[in-house]
Amino acid sequence: MSRSANRVYGLMGADGARESGLTALMYTSIANFAVDAVLAVSLAGTLFFSAAEAESRTSVAAYLLVTIAPFALLAPLIGPALDRIRTGRRLALSLTFAGRVVLAAVLLQNFNSWMLYPAALGMLVLSKSYGVLKSSVTPRVAPAALDLVRANARLTIAGHIGGSLVAGGLAAVIAYVFDPQAALWLLMVVALSGIYGCALIPSTAERGQDEVTVSPFVPEEPVPEAGIRRGRGGDTIVTRWRRSIRVRFPDAARTCMWATALQRCGTGFMTIYVAFVAKSSSHLSGFEQLSMLAAVGAAGGVGTFAGNALGSRIRFARPRVAVLVLGALSLGSVVCAAVWDGVVTAAVATAVLSLGSAMSKVCLDAAIQSGLDQAAQASAFGISETALQLSWVLGGTLGILLPPELTVGMAVLAVVGTVMYVNVIAAARGVGLGALIGRARSPR
Repeated sequence: MSRSANRVYGLMGADGARESGLTALMYTSIANFAVDAVLAVSLAGTLFFSAAEAESRTSVAAYLLVTIAPFALLAPLIGPALDRIRTGRRLALSLTFAGRVVLAAVLLQNFNSWMLYPAALGMLVLSKSYGVLKSSVTPRVAPAALDLVRANARLTIAGHIGGSLVAGGLAAVIAYVFDPQAALWLLMVVALSGIYGCALIPSTAERGQDEVTVSPFVPEEPVPEAGIRRGRGGDTIVTRWRRSIRVRFPDAARTCMWATALQRCGTGFMTIYVAFVAKSSSHLSGFEQLSMLAAVGAAGGVGTFAGNALGSRIRFARPRVAVLVLGALSLGSVVCAAVWDGVVTAAVATAVLSLGSAMSKVCLDAAIQSGLDQAAQASAFGISETALQLSWVLGGTLGILLPPELTVGMAVLAVVGTVMYVNVIAAARGVGLGALIGRARSPR
């Protein structure tokens, strides 16, 4: 046992990760994945399987309305605000965990009341805020011997194994032996460990004076520093952030970002929608419904893990071509699931979407690293992460709105995915939405 623990400890610090601070960031990533997994286990019994299908749908609709709708409005503010933090990134990371400790205590006292939903909102916003901050911190703590693609893949794989798998499994055991509410005690312990992990991150994580802000929606010509108007005290956060933009996303990075957004939309849809399909299948027993969820969930987990593992070993010389191929494969799997109704095709589609999402994210990381100077990479990772999170939100919202019939749901997902794929192709040709906005704003 101790030999295995020493091996894991050594792997987490390989390639100079421990000295640079990447290992400390990895601890916080595991804690963040674990908090999300434990919360999902706690709420699953309350939202999905504690009542009839119609009541369950109403509960999840309320959950999405209270948690996702406000976040969709807050995200454009969260991204720029966190992106502009020059000092205090480690403190901001620790506050995302501290806030969840407090909210877990609120949930423990109000698990069966309307307070469940605003507390869940806070959990979601803090989790997403952590993701934006982590994406900005990673380039600052990645060791010289490890490129950003492999650094991000290592963080994700460690999070899935140590957080989603181990902590999620432990939470499921606690929920089964006691009740879903009891798993929130584990959430509090994990969040407290996340605070400790943030304290281990070195000061190099703070934003350097050389960093600049980037955006997919500015003209192709970089804005000269002398031409930037300094924000006044009365300016809003977004106004000052837009004036600070000096660099535009390269076409390859924009293409990869929209392609990854397509995949994230699909995984968000499958996460929510399959639960309703299982619950509405009255001819299935409770065990069979749970088995259906487990099959699709396992397929998604395997796809995500395989995508990150393969992506960390493959060098994508042409990331734009790779994401176009991955997007086409994902759309093909969704169309097959719409034509041939069944759990097997739904599980295959989920696996392909998850695989494509993970590998497209690796391509996005590679495109940002190769297409932007180091001073702009932290901002690029933070902005792109916000866009990907909102794409997942879009997919989850579709999952609650559509009738619980696999054929109908997969057909609608195929249509939405096709529209998004057209935008990916347009971005690859340099005529996407971002380019159109940039041209409209550029001086004539």
